[in-house]
Amino acid sequence: MTSIFTNGSAMTALRQLRSAQTAADIVRSQISTGLKVQSAEDNPAFFLVSNTTRSDIAVLSGLKENLAVSTGAVKAAEAGLNQLNDLVLQLTDIIPVAQNGVAIEQLETAYDDILDQIRQTIEASSFQGTNLLTQSGATNSVIGLDRQGSSFNLQTQSLVGADFFRETFDGLVETGNQFVIDPAASAFAFGSALGSDTANTTDRLNEWEVVTNPADPLFGFVTWRQDSVGNDIYFSQADVDNFSPRMDIRVQVQNTGRYYINVRGFGTNGTSDSVHIGVDGVKITDNGGVNLPIYGGAIPPNIGWGTTSTFGGADVFVDILTPGIYTINIWGREDGVAIDRVEFTDDPSSPSATYDPAVTPIGGSDLPYFTNVVEGEARREAAGLMELLEAVNPRAMQLQPDQAMLVLDAARAKIARYQSQVGAYDKVFDRQTTYLNDLTAGLNEGVAALVEADLAEASSRLQAVQVAEQLAAQSLTNANQRTSLVLSLFQ
Repeated sequence: MTSIFTNGSAMTALRQLRSAQTAADIVRSQISTGLKVQSAEDNPAFFLVSNTTRSDIAVLSGLKENLAVSTGAVKAAEAGLNQLNDLVLQLTDIIPVAQNGVAIEQLETAYDDILDQIRQTIEASSFQGTNLLTQSGATNSVIGLDRQGSSFNLQTQSLVGADFFRETFDGLVETGNQFVIDPAASAFAFGSALGSDTANTTDRLNEWEVVTNPADPLFGFVTWRQDSVGNDIYFSQADVDNFSPRMDIRVQVQNTGRYYINVRGFGTNGTSDSVHIGVDGVKITDNGGVNLPIYGGAIPPNIGWGTTSTFGGADVFVDILTPGIYTINIWGREDGVAIDRVEFTDDPSSPSATYDPAVTPIGGSDLPYFTNVVEGEARREAAGLMELLEAVNPRAMQLQPDQAMLVLDAARAKIARYQSQVGAYDKVFDRQTTYLNDLTAGLNEGVAALVEADLAEASSRLQAVQVAEQLAAQSLTNANQRTSLVLSLFQ
C-alpha cells in the first residue's frame, strides 16, 4: 500500500544512507588521523591502556635523557683519567733524571708545570656541571623504573666520586736547620751483613728490621734483633763495614755549620745498647759508639736519646762546609738495640729524655707521612690524588727515589682503580640505554596495535562504505519517486 503521509521505503533508505555516511565518516577519520581509537567512546579499555602506556613512554624518554647526562659525565671522567695517567707517567720519568742532581731547579719548574696540567685536567673533566673527578661522596642517578599497579619503583645507580682534590695530610712542617726522622718511614736504605758473635763464629744475617706488628712492644721501631747464638759487638770502621747492619738516611742541608746527630731508642741490656753513627759512609763515633737507655722490661720501653760517644765523651757532630745532600749512616754496634727517631740539628744541647719533636719531612716533601712502614699504605689509600703528587718533588726524588716511586705508584693505582670504576658505570649506562630503547620501541608497538588504524584495511573499507553510501542514496531517490507516481494519478 502506498501512503502520501508515510513513505516507509524512503525512511528505510534514509536510515541506510545515514548508517553508510556514519561508517564512511569513521573510516575517513581513521585514514586522516591514523587512529582507530581516538577517544574513550571508541574503545574505553583500549583508550585507558594506551594512555597509561603513553605516560610510561614519556617517563622512559626522561630517563633516557637523564642517562645521556650521566653518560656524558662518565665519558668526561674517562677522558680526564686517560690524560691524568699520561701526566703522572711524565712525573715518574723525572725520577732517574733527578738522581744525578743536575738542573734540579729546571726539573722543579717542569714538575710544577705538569702538576698545573693535572689540576686543570681534573677541573675540566666536567659535563653539565657534573665532575666525578672532584666529586666527594656519592650521588644517585635514576636509570630505570618498575611499574607496580599505580606506583613506580625507581632503579638508581650510585656514582661514587674520585674526590681527587681531598686533603688528609696532618701538617708536619720542616723547621730550619733541623731534621727529625722516623727511620721506619724515612730511611733511604737498609743494609745487612753476615755477622759474627763474640766467639768469632759466623751466625745469622745481621739486619735492621721494621716492627710492623701492633701487638709487639717494639711496634714502629727499627731494631737489630738479639742474636740467639751470642752477643755481637763491633768497634772499628772495618768491623762495621764487614759485619754490621746499616741504615742510610739522606738529607738536603741548606746551610753550612756544625750539625749534631742524636739517636732516640733503647737497648735490650747493658751489653746490647749502642750504635755507631757516620756520615757518607765514614764512622764518626769512636769505638764505644753511642749508648742508648736500657730497656729494663718496662712497657712502654725506657726510651731516651743517645748523644755522645762513650769513650771520648764528646757529642756526635759533623761540620757541613758546603750545602748539599749528605747521607747519615747508623750501624748496629751491639745487637738488641731499637731506634725510633734520629735528629740531625744545629742545636748543640743534649735532648732530655722527654724531648719528642714532630717528625719533619725530608727534602721539603711530605714523603715520610705517606711512606711510613706502619701506616703509610692506609695514608696513601686515604689521600687525594693531588695530595700524593704534591708530596713529591725533584728534590725528594733525588733524596728518596724509592719512596718517591712508592707515592707515584700509589697515585697511578688510584687513577687505575677509578678508571675501572667509571668503566663499570659506562657499561651499566650503555646496557640500560639499550634496554630503555628496546622497551620504548616495544611499548610504542603495543600502543600502535591498540589504537592505530590499519590504513590498508581502512582504505578497502572506505571503498565499501562509499558504495554503500551511493546505493543508499539511490534507494532514497527511488523511494521518493513513488510519491510522484501517486500525484500523477490526480492529473
